[in-house]
Amino acid sequence: MLRTNKAGWTLGILALTTVVSTPSIQACSVPVFRYALEHWPADPYQAVVFHRGPLSDAQELLVRDLGREGMSGRLHANVSPRTIDLDQKVAPDILEFWRRLGTDTVPWLVLRYPLAVRSPDNIWSGPLSESAIRQVVESPARKEIARRLGQGESAVWVLLEIGDPKKDRAAGELLESRLAYLASVLQLPKLDAQDIVNGLVSVTQKDLKLEFSSLRLSRKDEAEQAFVRMLLGIEADLKEIEEPMVFPIFGRGRALYALAGKGINHQTIDEAASFLIGSCSCQVKEQNPGVDLLLAANWDAVLKTPAGAARDLPPLADLPETAPVTVTISGGEETQPSSATEGARQRGPTGKIPLLAGLALVGLMTAGSLLLFKRRS
Repeated sequence: MLRTNKAGWTLGILALTTVVSTPSIQACSVPVFRYALEHWPADPYQAVVFHRGPLSDAQELLVRDLGREGMSGRLHANVSPRTIDLDQKVAPDILEFWRRLGTDTVPWLVLRYPLAVRSPDNIWSGPLSESAIRQVVESPARKEIARRLGQGESAVWVLLEIGDPKKDRAAGELLESRLAYLASVLQLPKLDAQDIVNGLVSVTQKDLKLEFSSLRLSRKDEAEQAFVRMLLGIEADLKEIEEPMVFPIFGRGRALYALAGKGINHQTIDEAASFLIGSCSCQVKEQNPGVDLLLAANWDAVLKTPAGAARDLPPLADLPETAPVTVTISGGEETQPSSATEGARQRGPTGKIPLLAGLALVGLMTAGSLLLFKRRS
């Protein structure tokens, strides 16, 4: 019992320490979009090559192009290859997966989401070839997104057009006008000098910019088919929605979520923008909304100040006390989002939820330790 009682006191002390330290650990003055750019490596996509028997030298080179030593590595694409020889002993679930592809052609390339996404869907598949690898790894739209994010833009808002000129034009005009308005009224949080000292951000306040841009993408663009399918697969029901969609993309190519149809309105755009330029309340990528996309970019190289490089640190007297930044957004009558079944998409940031859950757990641990002590005494 003495051991149990000591354990209770240990948990109690740990819990109290966590209560005191958690806010300082979670608090961060760096905007979400900038923290993601500097500290959230993109999850690797799975490139699976099915074949029968040994690969030829030419085929081996193609597989190599999917890895670090080939084209993907040179382009710094977040993709990881895997080969499966169907003539060898293969697990039943993989054989079933191959059967569902509905082809006898080998070698056959299949692009899948990162394991962290837990999606059963394939993004793209086709015969293994240089053009197929190029289609999977990069595209003009993804190059442009990576370029803009690398230049420090807060987010690139991709409008995936449906092919209806009236609907596409209306969605594009609403998005562009609202982004221009938000850029004029939103304010970036003031960087805490201590966060600069601690290496949480590699730029100073004057180099941090609030900038949004939009990019239109046709669903019928042959060069973008892998990218279009990638976007439509980040949520389970997007493929069934026949409406224009908007995807805010930030960091190293992370799609926040989708807005579709009537869900493209002032309220949902404001919420997404405010989250992206707000202080990063939870620094763990997996506890924030979003799905990493497959982009080819050397993110470490495009950062203004590489990790580990010397910084001009502010004097200690200039270290400010951080305070929450409150911004009032107005600008016209809001369109209320419709239900999900009507094609509206609205998501809220979840970064603060882990902090609240953690504090609740800490409270329970503290109460339990005190109860053990009371019973013992």
